[in-house]
Amino acid sequence: MGINQWIFQRLSNLAIVIFGLWLLVFLASPGIIDFNVLQDLTSDTPTLIFFSITLVLAGLNSILAGWQIAGDYADKFGLNQNLLVAIAVVVSLTYIAFGMYLLFF
Repeated sequence: MGINQWIFQRLSNLAIVIFGLWLLVFLASPGIIDFNVLQDLTSDTPTLIFFSITLVLAGLNSILAGWQIAGDYADKFGLNQNLLVAIAVVVSLTYIAFGMYLLFF
């Protein structure tokens, strides 16, 4: 199971890095970025699919990271591991839901 988590984290991190590099290039491109430019950007289906996949991968990656961190440090600091994981899940799912809302509505 550990190797699957490691592979998932590396693949999701790769998607996040590609998105970050794309975002840097987009922001550095000449021209004014306004609402119409962003609206045109999200009307492109392949871009919307890539944004959605990256958003879900980032959220799932953060849940996995929260689980790993809680497992490593909860006992050391006298915290409830299940509570920490639940907080990570709620924050991550909220991040995904809000991101999807911004992309599709």
